[in-house]
Amino acid sequence: MIARPPARALIALAAAIVAGAAVIAACTGDARRSREAANVPAVWRAVRDSAGHQAHVGKHQVPCRDCHDASFAAPPADLCERCHPATRTELHPVDPLAAASASSAASASAASPAPGCQDCHGFGADLTVRPERCMRCHERAQGAHAPAVGAHAAEPCGDCHRAHGTPSLAPRPCAACHAEHAGTRHAGARACLDCHAMHETASAADDRCARCHQRAPGPLRVTAAALHGGHTRCTSCHQPHAFGKQEAAPCESCHRPPVLAPAQHARCTGCHAPHEPAPRPCTACHAERAAHPAPPGAPGQAACATCHPPHAAGLAGGARAVPCESCHARQRHATAPCAGCHAPHGPQPVLTAALCQRCHAVEALSAARTGHADCTACHAQAAHEPARPPPACASCHPAAARARAGHADCAACHTGGPHRPRSPAAACATCHAAEASAAPRGHQACAGCHEPHTGARKPAASCASCHAREAARGHGPRIACASCHRAHGGGAAAAASPPACASCHPADRRPGLHRSAGHVRCESCHTAHEGAPRDDRATCLACHPAQVRHEAAAARCAGCHPFGDGR
Repeated sequence: MIARPPARALIALAAAIVAGAAVIAACTGDARRSREAANVPAVWRAVRDSAGHQAHVGKHQVPCRDCHDASFAAPPADLCERCHPATRTELHPVDPLAAASASSAASASAASPAPGCQDCHGFGADLTVRPERCMRCHERAQGAHAPAVGAHAAEPCGDCHRAHGTPSLAPRPCAACHAEHAGTRHAGARACLDCHAMHETASAADDRCARCHQRAPGPLRVTAAALHGGHTRCTSCHQPHAFGKQEAAPCESCHRPPVLAPAQHARCTGCHAPHEPAPRPCTACHAERAAHPAPPGAPGQAACATCHPPHAAGLAGGARAVPCESCHARQRHATAPCAGCHAPHGPQPVLTAALCQRCHAVEALSAARTGHADCTACHAQAAHEPARPPPACASCHPAAARARAGHADCAACHTGGPHRPRSPAAACATCHAAEASAAPRGHQACAGCHEPHTGARKPAASCASCHAREAARGHGPRIACASCHRAHGGGAAAAASPPACASCHPADRRPGLHRSAGHVRCESCHTAHEGAPRDDRATCLACHPAQVRHEAAAARCAGCHPFGDGR
């Protein structure tokens, strides 16, 4: 008996035989492929390995001559119908216009309407895709009624379309895939397709909101003007499937929370209607503020916003309005606040003394019932320019216009100023000290003889107006008083005392008793304002008492003792 080899050895031998056969087959396949690479064109190999040929030649063993003639040219488009007559092309009906633009690969005699079966069922190197990959064509528009597929492009087309079935369109309910949106559609929409097109591009439904809301009744009516500024789409504020007011995005999600001083302005919707481009006018709530004059070029809403920035931008310390100086920078009245004279929302004030008195009570009281009581007479043009000098005193006081050089500054004498016109004027001696110190008694009142502003002698202020008796006697009627007298001194030549009599009456011209040593002083016998010399007996006896009994009957001594020439 021959002994059998162990089972393990048999298994190893079988494995070796199989491996050897595999090596032989691999070498044979490599050799075949090498021969094909050298002799068979690459495009033929690609066609042979395509999905259509694998199904027909490989799986169903269809002879090549059933589809190809000896030339192996591209078969006609209607060839498939010979074997598949029951297959309908509901999704791609015959289009006469498409027949004229048949594939350039087909011959003119074999041209057929496009698309044909081969457009979806690949038989060549460029048609190796599976039939369900419709996006090979539909990623771009296919005529006027077949736009490019946007939404659902990544989903299997067979979920909704039946390529060879009836009906060809059998879509699944939207909620089958979009369960999260079930029951959340717009209240006015009957179905998802009221707002969405099946194959539209992303966010295309945003553009359809206005289509319905522009003709909607009541508060649902929204005009195209609502899309203004940054509100370019309805979904900027409304979530696509949540349209309630309480679900709208808050204003602060896009707009930085404003700093609003009044509590009434804390809610954006207090002034801004969500679907209105312009805010409500301020006077809708603040009707009493309408009296404020509108700035030039800013009527209505802009008038209020000029002083009250709607969102309080630029205001500090709780202020409710920008400073008046932001517009009226050159119209301040010293340091006084504008509201001291102007009511912000009232009519323009009328400049009166009563208005000035609010701040200038002292000046108004001291000038009351005087020619300076009307503040506007001097300050009408300087209400907003306090540094502007008032008009000259001469505009109301003509005498000031005639004042001589030293008296041109009114304030030098009227120290009380224009607001205290009753204050005593400064004494003339303040400037004219030499004249005041040399003036004789009774001549200290300078204004008695001089015009205050010109310094000229008053026409009626002659010496006779005060010295009438002296002016009528002695030297008075014959010579000017100033020949002997000076009203006030000013040096030796203008002494206040009268000059010596000898300056006009030399002694050598009066011989006789005038030459006597005891008669040298004229004042002993004469006075300047006597009518005649005192030559009576009593006058002579005042100096010559010893002659009291001499010719006691004589009334005048000069009858025997002459003073004149030649005696």
